[in-house]
Amino acid sequence: MGEEIVHSQVDRRGNRDRRRTSTAWSGDTTRNLQTLLASAVQRLQAISGATTVVAWTLRETGEPYVVAAAFSGDPPVRPDASDFRDIAALSGVTRLDGSSDLIALGRRHRLSVAVPVPNELGDAAAVLLLGPETPRPRILGQLKREAHRLQAPIATALAIARVERLDRDVHQLNRLAALGALSSEIAHEIRNPLVSMKTFLQLLPERWGDPEFSDSFLALVSDELRRMERLLDVIIAYARPDGETADHRPADVSTAIDVNLALLDHRARKREVQLESQLPDDLPAVTLSEDRLRQVLLNLLLNAIDVTSPGGRVVLSAKRVGDSVDIIVSDEGPGVPAGLRSEIFEPFFSTRSDNPGGLGLAITRQIVRDAGGEIRVGDRDEGGAEFAVRLAASENPPTASSEGDR
Repeated sequence: MGEEIVHSQVDRRGNRDRRRTSTAWSGDTTRNLQTLLASAVQRLQAISGATTVVAWTLRETGEPYVVAAAFSGDPPVRPDASDFRDIAALSGVTRLDGSSDLIALGRRHRLSVAVPVPNELGDAAAVLLLGPETPRPRILGQLKREAHRLQAPIATALAIARVERLDRDVHQLNRLAALGALSSEIAHEIRNPLVSMKTFLQLLPERWGDPEFSDSFLALVSDELRRMERLLDVIIAYARPDGETADHRPADVSTAIDVNLALLDHRARKREVQLESQLPDDLPAVTLSEDRLRQVLLNLLLNAIDVTSPGGRVVLSAKRVGDSVDIIVSDEGPGVPAGLRSEIFEPFFSTRSDNPGGLGLAITRQIVRDAGGEIRVGDRDEGGAEFAVRLAASENPPTASSEGDR
């Protein structure tokens, strides 16, 4: 999605033509910040009649850019770091003719007055500038009032941004922790096909003239390489920061389940737990990205495998229920006492003294809730626990993911 920078251009007859350009969004908070500053720019332009009114702010990387502007003639020049730093250092509404540096900045950008908009710490979160004409004192007062009016909502927007970044970081740590728990299984899954291919390669010189052997060798190598490639695609998808992969396309439930069963197959076999799936052929997609659905299923399956005793089963099933899809993970473990069924979704909660709790179930619940769904836990009739995730069915068919296209 593009970062919407509103440019409002005034032509020679005074008519305003709204134009939009795009770069990269950093999230909903950037949109809110852009909306706040664009509104301030439009108000200032309407009141002052200035040729150019512009707002600068900083990207998450610290790079300054023009977030909104109203102008006639040439578009505003993009600020560099020193430009933003010089304006951010001002103590209030200031004419850009007080020093040689400010004079040079004002001429370069065709601006005459500036005011920083501080955040809650007193640092400049944005700046407002207008020119090239020097405005009347009444307009200077309006510029000061706009900066004051923006201070609280911009501070709020930036605080939300920090919380969003922290939330993304916690999600990523959980994803990496899940992969860390699977590291030995992943190594085993890659090592097995390598051993098979190594054995065939060692026999190849003496059996090269045997067509049956050569055909078998080529078939095995091709199959094992494809299997390793699929496994590595899954690992890369899980390890990649969530923001780089999450999208709003509907997810194919069967594909997400198959990927997780393949990833966890060795872990289950090592614990002598049988993994099964029971899926109808006409299961619709759900309104959650495939990346996040995979993360939900991975967290639930890891818990189910770990609590199931050797010889037991973990069953993944799904069914359509009206306009929703229920995805159910059943285990043959000790179950979850009724009094603890809300607490298990709290961060770091655990019923096992030998296995301190983590964030898996807490993040799973948050992902499901963010998608408008719900997650429930209950008992299986035969004993054990049953986690049920309900997500809205999508009217649109799932789109093949990049991993599936390779």
